[in-house]
Amino acid sequence: MNQTFFKKAAPHLVAFAIIMLVIFAYFTPLFNGKVLKQYDVLQWKSTFQEIAKFEKASGERTFWTNSIFGGMPSYLIGASYHGNFTNNILFEISLIFKHPADTIFLLFACFYILLLTFGVSPWLAIMGALAFALSSFNFINIDAGHVTKGNAIAFIPLVLAGIQVTLHRNKWLGAVLTGIAVSFELAAGHIQITYYLIFIILFWMIVELIQAIRNKALPHFLIGGLLLLVAAGVGIGTSITGLLATEEYGKYSIRGKSELTKTVSGESNAANTSSGLDKDYALAWSNGVAEPFTLLIPNFYGGGSSGELSTGSETYKVLQSQHIPNAKSIITQLPVYWGDQPFTAGPIYYGAIIVFLFVLGMFVIKGSEKWWIFGASMLAIFLSMGRNFMPLTNIFFDYFPLYNKFRSVTFILCVAQTLFPLMAMLALREVMRRSISKPQFIKALKFSVGIVGGLCLIFILIPGVLFDFVSHGDENPNIPQWLRDSLVIDRESLLRMDALRSLAFIAFSVAALWFYYTGKLKEQVFLVCLSLLVVIDLWGVDKRYLNDKDFEKKRGEVSVEKTLYDEQILADPDIHYRVYNNTTDFDKDAISAYYHKSLGGYHGAKMRRYQELIEWQLGKQNMECYNMLNAKYFIVQDSTGNKFAQRNPFSNGNAWFVNEIKWVNNADEEINALTGFKSKETAVIDRKFETELKGFIASDDSTGNIKLISYQPNKLVYESQTVTAQLAVFSEIYYDKGWNAYVDGTLVPHLRADYVLRAMQVPAGKHKIEFKFEPTVIAKGERIAYASSFALYGGLIIILGLTFYKKKNADKTV
Repeated sequence: MNQTFFKKAAPHLVAFAIIMLVIFAYFTPLFNGKVLKQYDVLQWKSTFQEIAKFEKASGERTFWTNSIFGGMPSYLIGASYHGNFTNNILFEISLIFKHPADTIFLLFACFYILLLTFGVSPWLAIMGALAFALSSFNFINIDAGHVTKGNAIAFIPLVLAGIQVTLHRNKWLGAVLTGIAVSFELAAGHIQITYYLIFIILFWMIVELIQAIRNKALPHFLIGGLLLLVAAGVGIGTSITGLLATEEYGKYSIRGKSELTKTVSGESNAANTSSGLDKDYALAWSNGVAEPFTLLIPNFYGGGSSGELSTGSETYKVLQSQHIPNAKSIITQLPVYWGDQPFTAGPIYYGAIIVFLFVLGMFVIKGSEKWWIFGASMLAIFLSMGRNFMPLTNIFFDYFPLYNKFRSVTFILCVAQTLFPLMAMLALREVMRRSISKPQFIKALKFSVGIVGGLCLIFILIPGVLFDFVSHGDENPNIPQWLRDSLVIDRESLLRMDALRSLAFIAFSVAALWFYYTGKLKEQVFLVCLSLLVVIDLWGVDKRYLNDKDFEKKRGEVSVEKTLYDEQILADPDIHYRVYNNTTDFDKDAISAYYHKSLGGYHGAKMRRYQELIEWQLGKQNMECYNMLNAKYFIVQDSTGNKFAQRNPFSNGNAWFVNEIKWVNNADEEINALTGFKSKETAVIDRKFETELKGFIASDDSTGNIKLISYQPNKLVYESQTVTAQLAVFSEIYYDKGWNAYVDGTLVPHLRADYVLRAMQVPAGKHKIEFKFEPTVIAKGERIAYASSFALYGGLIIILGLTFYKKKNADKTV
């Protein structure tokens, strides 16, 4: 029995050993005590810093942070939810495998499982899993610090594996596997990638339904489909807390509706008065029509926006001829990318061999699998073109549920990234099974080589006839004409060289395939040779964008070094104030949040009203709006570029009483009323809040005062002393889905003032005023999450127990 078990387990142990070898070889600096320089991770750490410090000091959770954009819910920043057991498992995996090794391991393991469920041999599955894990998009994500995106892509194959087992193997085991896979997919925390997974499933289920009807197996399909829906529902239930909270908050974020009827430029705002992102914003990162050719030829569009050229390049020669100093340094950061995106870290490359095998699969696979794989892949490629393929994009953006909630449509290529190697391995499975005759195989091989190899040959021979190699950035008048001309020559050269490179890998793979099919190569030798070719191909491209230079010595607990101006600001004993970094854009400054409560930040779902305040007032330097947000310090720089802190003596503080109310009828009037108003004297309030102030008359109380006496991100305590009832305005962001106001422990209504702030009527006398963030959606969600987790993992234990029991009895019978 032990020998039988070892024989079955051996391929899987080899698979584990291979991926560990790949991880150790690629991320050698990681295991020498270094860490990756990931700017987006640093931005997240800065944004999360207030939450982390508070939770460590108090032992409590907070679902609100004041660290960015004046304050916002932390649901999409790193909120801690109870009840999801999958999160605990993911955390343990991250401890066992250092990041980013954990992401690469998950990518490999999940795709390996997927291929096994499709009847692919373990040895072939190793090749496919390596191809999926080493796709360039994964390494570009890692380099940028897009951790959640990478993990979400990793779990796509696991969900597909669960579906395959449910429909074609063991429906009960498959249902449990699907539920767990969905739970992991959502726990990864990138809902956009999860959303794109649905496209694969829809194509697959349509094809399965057609096949079920043709084969008179509709009841079997419907039972499997019902089990999958239940399993997915339970899997979703484990992450329901975050989903419910995000859904609730989304209506108030830039992904929700705007109440403004005009844009800041005076144009109609009709596009933003419906739910979803602004179309221009959502489609800013769209592939050019020819950009999907990077899947086959990595440097088709030059590579990354900041690319490196060799000393043999035309640009280097021209720099030397122009006697430009530091020419070697200059050619390491040149705008070689000439595609349609604003900028890019690098191309999405699946591997020339994988693309070739994908095309081969369309000729050699006889089952229905190829149709949903091909259909979903092509849809993803066309949708990735976004604004460059508007007939299709408009249909999905305007009519497909939730599609308009997401930006950077190029992310949808994660669909094809999953399906290309799947098709490739299924094609090899059919070849190795000898499912087609030799004449059919030769014909398929000729067509595939002709299509893929032919494309490479065209781009080697006549790229200058097809493209001009001119970038949008070349229009910059600061770039001299001689540099533009040399860049065009080098971009064309980059395309030619990588087209030749891809053609060579295709030729080697075709040779290996032919020698295997004709019996001149043994199966094991063939698989080793082809696997090495796949790894060498992808490894070489990955190293262009993530290599040893991207690692640095670990800094310890502090991720952001404290500057002199940080020290100056932090010396202020005031318990709560805000800082505005005037040296960068509002939406590109999360680093300031590491030490300060910032007016800026970096987040894809900031509050819509705050975004509108930036566009209409803060961006126009309306100091009254800075004052009302309690911007006590500005980070500025002098003419030499030195940064320093400048105190704002006019900031309003944490709360104040106003002696006048300016009532407005709608959001348009409200945002415009902030122009030229005196924030410490007047409160601008929408008439929809009139009932909260019924019978109240604003008056001046020169002896009245209100001050903040205790600060926590989710609880603020004030003390007020007045002779008459007053209207207090607080320099805190209004969000009524969780913030509650209390006067002397009694819940009281509060309202919105000055477009984004909180206000409330304060009774005469001395009172204790509290604002507490108490979102009911969290408790509701966590109850469901606990129940779902127990059902999911309890079901797994039961299924495994029954399977073991049946096997044990079967062995006894034998």
